Amino acid sequence: MTVIVKKIGGSVAVVIPKSVAREMALTEGMPLDISAGPAGIVLRKQGLRPRRSLGGIVARITPGSYRRRTHQMSDDRPVGKEIG
Repeated sequence: MTVIVKKIGGSVAVVIPKSVAREMALTEGMPLDISAGPAGIVLRKQGLRPRRSLGGIVARITPGSYRRRTHQMSDDRPVGKEIG
């Protein structure tokens, strides 16, 4: 599908065809993130990130990437009106 770049004020715009907007569930006023890369321009719905595989996520886990919990609840002293 080919679309034409149009000049609007000091910017340029591309009209997203109705069939594509329907397929992607795009609605008027919906914010999109735009980025440019070597492959071209990418539009994404805000808040969505590319999916990563579980193996990729697990491979990045290291002992330094999480906090060890050594503090025990029994070590806490009563605070405020807890003493009765």
